[in-house]
Amino acid sequence: MTLDRAMTQLRVAEASWQNALKQHRTAPPDAGYPRRLRELADACEQQQIAYDYAATQGLGWKPLPPAKRPAPHELSPESGRPGPPETWQEFDQAIEDLSRAFEGISVAAIARAFGELSRIARALSAAVADHGSEQARGRRPA
Repeated sequence: MTLDRAMTQLRVAEASWQNALKQHRTAPPDAGYPRRLRELADACEQQQIAYDYAATQGLGWKPLPPAKRPAPHELSPESGRPGPPETWQEFDQAIEDLSRAFEGISVAAIARAFGELSRIARALSAAVADHGSEQARGRRPA
């Protein structure tokens, strides 16, 4: 029963993750950017929980072949992404770390990588939302 639960949790988390990535791939340039980052953070957290649970149930992981697994364009350095550059550098590193975790055999390492990506995406969401609020206040007539 717990193995079935772990597999179901992983499938649900994967669907959430894929949907969050799709939102960034197809996003128009709009004020929904902080929300999409928050949804990405939530999807990463869901993945972390699912992989943590899978690890406790003894599930194995078949490593993926080495490959470049870039973030969607909206999240890439070339997109002109708003927010603190140092936090975006952490984000880029976390994407690389997740890719390396997928190439290994440790389910727990994948969970940790998703956890770190969740933390950073949540911080970026807050920073981008704050930045947008500051810009809006700055444009108001005195």
